[in-house]
Amino acid sequence: MPRPIRSTLACWSLAAALTAPIGALAADPPADRSTPRPLPVGPLTAPVPGLPEIPQVGPRGTLGPDVYRRRRQALMDKLKTGAALVVNEMKFEGDREGMDFYYLTGIDEADAALLLQPSAKPPPFHTIAREILFLSALNPEEERVHGARAVLPSNALEVATGIATILRLRFLPGALIDACVHRGGLNYVGRFVAEPRPRPRVMDYYGKTMERTYGCKVNDLNGTLARMREVKEPAELALMRKAIAYTAAGHAAALKAIRPGASEFEVKDALEAGFRKAGAHHLAYDSIVGSGSNSTFLHYPKDDRTMKAGELLLIDAAAEAEYYAADVTRTYPVSGKFSAEQRTLYDIVLKAQAAGIAAARAGVRVADVEAAARKVIEDAGYGDYAIHGCCHFVGLEVHDAGDYDAPLPAGAVITVEPGIYIPQRALGVRIEDEILITSGGSELLSGSIPRDPAEIERLMAAGR
Repeated sequence: MPRPIRSTLACWSLAAALTAPIGALAADPPADRSTPRPLPVGPLTAPVPGLPEIPQVGPRGTLGPDVYRRRRQALMDKLKTGAALVVNEMKFEGDREGMDFYYLTGIDEADAALLLQPSAKPPPFHTIAREILFLSALNPEEERVHGARAVLPSNALEVATGIATILRLRFLPGALIDACVHRGGLNYVGRFVAEPRPRPRVMDYYGKTMERTYGCKVNDLNGTLARMREVKEPAELALMRKAIAYTAAGHAAALKAIRPGASEFEVKDALEAGFRKAGAHHLAYDSIVGSGSNSTFLHYPKDDRTMKAGELLLIDAAAEAEYYAADVTRTYPVSGKFSAEQRTLYDIVLKAQAAGIAAARAGVRVADVEAAARKVIEDAGYGDYAIHGCCHFVGLEVHDAGDYDAPLPAGAVITVEPGIYIPQRALGVRIEDEILITSGGSELLSGSIPRDPAEIERLMAAGR
């Protein structure tokens, strides 16, 4: 009886190694294909008319597999030895989280995992691949609900992902034990999270591996991927600028829907329709649209109130482009014109934001930007009403990975978003923009979305 195929032809020896006793000699492997190339395709493999097309896993965006391959190599260069597991924990629960795996692969398939082993020897002497993509097993009943998935072996899948060794998840526990025994242990390159947030799944995989070995070492390299993700590549910045353009279109549409007697959800519908019409496929996070007293709640979720003349409307909403997020907040007068007290408060927040932006440059810390913005608010007497920090990283996650204790590097993107919230007067003002950190200062990325109060009033008057 022929042995079932458990991996692609290029990595058959890995499956053999993982199912054999630890330390057993492997058969001579074929030459490694660390960069997969298309293989010849037989004429009988052509799709049959009328049968469903099987989708392929792989980067679907504009970056391409070479970008992700360079990132994986950069991470392995930092590891030197041992193995690092990165599990896809991508989710959207109000905002997008868990994007380390996507950053390294461009793949959004649930439950997938990536194992990187920099110490694996190059061809022709290796028996274990340096990069291994693990995919969950096929489940025909699940696929009838969620759609068809790729079948292994698949050279087309290897070429699409840029990863030559692709296995099912059942081989991952053996690969981790092999890494403990032969590769110098395991490396933790993710972030630590406190309760009550779920523990990263990598920790569960590592914990089970340590239970099955003696003396398996886990090297604490926490934050390594977060620091890599801080500096945005030109192609990433292009996608973030596109997300901001989508966001600007949505805010322009929202301005035309703001009027006394309209509901918050009418504005929200116009806003998000504007994102989609401009080309956005997804929200960066659940839109926040709060008027009157609702403007004083940071993450007001209901958007079911009818707006009244003389109130403020706070909109914190943005779109994504290929999972790269924008993050923008604006505060608008429902009647189309700020009252004297609204304008006073708005001008303080705008001045605080300007001070934060002026302080931002490579080499300073997020806390320095925060201090510059907060000083303006405290000097005006509203320190107790500024109830959140002013800044966070933005990228594949709206609250993106990054090192808040280290000096900002050129190429990082952060928000500057001071706010003042006075519940007893139903006044909430927040102004949030994205800036790109440069060596000599910063670049305002979201400046196309009006924030000058006179310009806002002019645009609202013209749209009525």
